[in-house]
Amino acid sequence: MKKIILMLAVILSLTVSGQTKEDSLAIKKAITDYIEGWATGNVERIQTAVSPELSKRRVAASGGIVFAQDMSRSLLCVSALGNASGVRMQDLTPGKELVPELKILDIEGTNASAKTWNVKYGFFDYLHLSKAGGKWMIVNVLWDMNSKK
Repeated sequence: MKKIILMLAVILSLTVSGQTKEDSLAIKKAITDYIEGWATGNVERIQTAVSPELSKRRVAASGGIVFAQDMSRSLLCVSALGNASGVRMQDLTPGKELVPELKILDIEGTNASAKTWNVKYGFFDYLHLSKAGGKWMIVNVLWDMNSKK
């Protein structure tokens, strides 16, 4: 009986060991660097948070045609540089700081999913992150405007 309990304890400890506090903090830092880097025009923060192979998309429709608006890391950085003197999007909370909300949805080994909400500029992101070389980076972003105003 003791052997069965010991085996169960070992198996359970193996299944939960993939999610560490350090991973959660590193994921939150990557997401914060991505959002705040964009808003302030800090390209260095974006480049530390986002994979060079970033695929950022928004699905939209126009005239009955559905299409994806694609953005790479380099285009994200160019967009951020335009924000260096102030974000060009409508500020929905004038006079208030940018305080994005974020939630880690799942961490599985070296991959994670998260969601962010940005009330100030009215959009949200679904993010996929991967850990390579000991570092978490955002590799995919699906975004859209908030449906709640």
